[in-house]
Amino acid sequence: MKFYNNFIRTFHDLPDHTTLLVHSLSGCPLHCYGCHNYEEIVANTPKQYKTEQDLLDYLNKSGFLFDAIMFSGGEFLINKTSEIKPLLQQVRTVFSGKIIVTTCGVYPEKIKQLYEENLADGIHIDMKLPYHLLDVEEDKQIFQDIMGITPNEKLLGKLLESIDTVLKHNSALDQVRTVKYPILADSFFNEIRDYIQAKKSYYQCENVPYFLNDFFSK
Repeated sequence: MKFYNNFIRTFHDLPDHTTLLVHSLSGCPLHCYGCHNYEEIVANTPKQYKTEQDLLDYLNKSGFLFDAIMFSGGEFLINKTSEIKPLLQQVRTVFSGKIIVTTCGVYPEKIKQLYEENLADGIHIDMKLPYHLLDVEEDKQIFQDIMGITPNEKLLGKLLESIDTVLKHNSALDQVRTVKYPILADSFFNEIRDYIQAKKSYYQCENVPYFLNDFFSK
């Protein structure tokens, strides 16, 4: 597995933690509106990059500076399970902090595996659109404009299943978040918020925070 050459220290992605942000260079199934990482990380793999061993060496030497590590992308879970699991197992052996994985939600079975095998302490998942209200035919253009994909019922099912899985895990280290895309009306974000609140009430999982994040242009 290859990683972006610069590891980033962040204080914002996981509140109250100093987090090492690591970007996978394995690609992404989406091409979201205004994605900051697409050209450099997804569309074109940089000539210089970090390897898994580079990451483990860095954690051995400097891991004490952080109390969390976050794997992002692109889409970290696009990698094969046979690659993800050994890496996270090795991170567990050399790093005592929390392991967070960010995802767009298209791989619900991988999310479940990470929870079941204690390979991730939290999942940060994007809910980019009110999937539960949109029609794959009538709203096809909305999906293409925001996520860069042609939707189908199976995909929508996976996205909603992933959100349910994260909510049911019910940890303050998890997150559901939405970017406030400027080309969408406020009603989209209100529907997403109401859906998440209803699900949290249904599953009795008030520990999982929901964030509506501002859109930042390049």
